[in-house]
Amino acid sequence: MTTGNNNHSLRLINIDSDRHARDYIKRSLTDKGIRVIGEADDLKGGLRLIRGLQPEVVVLELPASASETIEAVRKIREELPATGIILSAHDPSSQLILSCMRAGVQEFVGRPVDAPQLEKAVEHVRRIQERMINTRSRRGTVVSVFSSKGGVGATSVVANLGVALADRFDARTVLVDLSFQMGDLALMLNHPPKYSLTDALHDGVIEESKLRSVLTEHHSGVHLLTVAASPEIGEEITRQHMVELFGTLNTMFDYIIVDVGRHLDDRTVEVLELSDRILMMTSLDVPTIRNVSRYLNIFEQLELDRDKIHMIVNRFHKKSRLSLKDIEMALGMETFWTIPNDFEPMSLGIDQGNPAVKEAPRSKVAQSFKDLVESFAAVDGDQSSSAVVEEPST
Repeated sequence: MTTGNNNHSLRLINIDSDRHARDYIKRSLTDKGIRVIGEADDLKGGLRLIRGLQPEVVVLELPASASETIEAVRKIREELPATGIILSAHDPSSQLILSCMRAGVQEFVGRPVDAPQLEKAVEHVRRIQERMINTRSRRGTVVSVFSSKGGVGATSVVANLGVALADRFDARTVLVDLSFQMGDLALMLNHPPKYSLTDALHDGVIEESKLRSVLTEHHSGVHLLTVAASPEIGEEITRQHMVELFGTLNTMFDYIIVDVGRHLDDRTVEVLELSDRILMMTSLDVPTIRNVSRYLNIFEQLELDRDKIHMIVNRFHKKSRLSLKDIEMALGMETFWTIPNDFEPMSLGIDQGNPAVKEAPRSKVAQSFKDLVESFAAVDGDQSSSAVVEEPST
């Protein structure tokens, strides 16, 4: 089986009642560069994962009573027509195989699952998906902005970045305030929301129609979603809600920009896992750099993909006591971007509830955000080069 970039990009969910089988499948596929992004031991939990994460491939156990599983296959095929479905079964009859194929299954493997057989099945599904690539539903890009320390300016970066993306690409953009303790993103936009994510829940499940109704639209065209209106309400939100939320937002928006904050729990870690990019915010001072180092170590322990973590230096000034080279050597990571220390337009934008890219579009800091979103386009187009924009000398 090929282990190149095509397989590395495959995101897979495994639904199997046998824990040992799940572990074996995950280990076998991970060794081949395939990312197992979710696991469940029953259909109900598995379907929720599939709807939320929208994987490229599902590996699903076919029990002796197959009717419920076949119905689940039909639902997956209707909702996610580009998702490949592989069933594992003990000696299925030819009639059962035919019924499953008609429902939308593309491959069968025996039980106990054999790694080479499973690899061949995944490879076949991958080839089918390559032929379907032009008709596959477009997914949004999730960019999480992580604050290494209080006061580093992550929330203002989220606001400016979102508005710059909407302006430059006419992109459908939503800003998500992931604070479960009442965040400040709405203040940056001077647009206090009437509702929060909990108002979109129905029997504990997120409904798209209700989600649309709780979004707040800023005059710049970006939408805002507040996760919790109070700390007490924030306790109602679970990790599974995060999976469902971002799966739904992925189908509604081109860009989802998340103000993650700096608190790590199972919910925020799940969002970081789901993110296409993580912008690690820092500044040129020793305490902040120490915090960045600690968080990078935690991310490594959590096995977050290091390649999607980008260091952003906020309030950059050439005359700072620490240089970019100093922090890059300390952290073992290159700087992806610098945002100049342009206090007046940023402060004015915050006071006016109108991000600097709108309030002061000709300022140095506004231009930096505009250039940053251009760099996103370059990365999305597989033009791999990080760009450091330094503050012009005066």
